[in-house]
Amino acid sequence: MGNDTNYKILKIYFSSTDKVNCIPLYEVIAKQAKEFGMEGATVHRAMMGFGPSTRLRSARYFELVEKFPVVLEIIEEAPKVDTFAKAIRPVLENQPKGCLMAVQDIDVLFKKQGTKTQE
Repeated sequence: MGNDTNYKILKIYFSSTDKVNCIPLYEVIAKQAKEFGMEGATVHRAMMGFGPSTRLRSARYFELVEKFPVVLEIIEEAPKVDTFAKAIRPVLENQPKGCLMAVQDIDVLFKKQGTKTQE
């Protein structure tokens, strides 16, 4: 991008059934990211996946699947990702089921700021 800004991607893997006080975990983390001032977060519903303590799960078009893998991603400046990861770690540690949080250095090749909309 022509500047010296270092970026990281934060990825959190968990299940659609994970909750905090009856609120889906992905919603809790996305709202915390917004309040933290992160530029954006994306939650993906995975087509298939498994963890060390669960069976292979997949979402097929003819099935109504209650439990499916979820990945939440945030790309942001490195120091902000590191601080946010530390802030949400207790939320993940309090989950009764397994989850995974990973961070990786990335090169942002292009970034265009959109215009803010009225909500």
